Amino acid sequence: MTRKRVIVWGTGPIGMPGLRHLVDHPEYELVGLHAWSPDKVGRDAGDIAGTRQKTGIIATSDVAALLALNADCLVYQGNYAHREAQCVADVIPFLEAGTNCVTPALMDLVVPRYGRREYVEPIEAACRKGGSSIFCGGTDPGWMTIGHLFALLAGAGKVESVKVAEVCDIGNYAGVDSSRTYGFGQPLDHLPEMYTGDMGRGWHESTLWGIGEYLGVTLDEVTSSWETAGLDFDFEVAIGLVKAGTTAAIRWTMTGMYQGKPLVVYRKIERVHPDAGPDFEQPLHNAEGGYQITITGTPSFHTELEMSVYDGCSITALHPINAIGRICEAAPGIYGQLDLPIFYSKNIVR
Repeated sequence: MTRKRVIVWGTGPIGMPGLRHLVDHPEYELVGLHAWSPDKVGRDAGDIAGTRQKTGIIATSDVAALLALNADCLVYQGNYAHREAQCVADVIPFLEAGTNCVTPALMDLVVPRYGRREYVEPIEAACRKGGSSIFCGGTDPGWMTIGHLFALLAGAGKVESVKVAEVCDIGNYAGVDSSRTYGFGQPLDHLPEMYTGDMGRGWHESTLWGIGEYLGVTLDEVTSSWETAGLDFDFEVAIGLVKAGTTAAIRWTMTGMYQGKPLVVYRKIERVHPDAGPDFEQPLHNAEGGYQITITGTPSFHTELEMSVYDGCSITALHPINAIGRICEAAPGIYGQLDLPIFYSKNIVR
């Protein structure tokens, strides 16, 4: 089997575990690494990833040099928060040159029909021009909110409702830009950009419309509510000081209504301290994070998955990475969560 030649772009909290798993991967050959930080440019990919294994692949900020590699696939792991237009601009030259792309970053592509058109349409055009394909995966939105959910629905009968909840303590999460969009450290009555702006709609509310469509219906509307909770003491987390009485936990409930009843309920419960929001959903076994899925109908069932924040970051990176083989075989275009044949890891410990 010929290994797919891949370029990695991004070595942050999500990108780093993705890079680590691509070093010496049995199916993929790392041929290029993009880094924008001066302290990473010029270093070996193995050193950056902390694998203690020299790869001979030296990080560069020279995009033209990476394009000249004519790789099979770009693994794009840049920060999307407040950088949507820049991220789109980063991947377009590769798609136009015929290099396919997988990413956990361009979240408007998770359910491309419902993503914000100003970010989806340039990607569509680039795929047509280059005859290339792109897939955006990750945990939430992504594998947990759609892929895993519909794997469970394979055993369902009549469905009354589906409920998906991400429950996570992100106090140690280093993705400062995305964490701040939830309003942590702000007054309890503050409604942050994630809730009020088009970022949240593009990232999350579009997921409900997509789930409805996958279920074969068009939702009547999506309603949202935002709840907050604080603590009575100051504490430090990755995003800085969170003062007593300010937001330390949020619960965002998005409800997709169909024929006057809730059909899809999608919740994000985020904390920056484990004691915050004790009345909100809690992760299984007091883990840092996890996912809860409840399917009500005939039959009804409930599942929970627990994970650490680091493992959650790894899954976010690896879900699209595991799709590289499929996306390289696919016809040109943007692929949603259920558009590709099943894919999974074959990276067995030997």
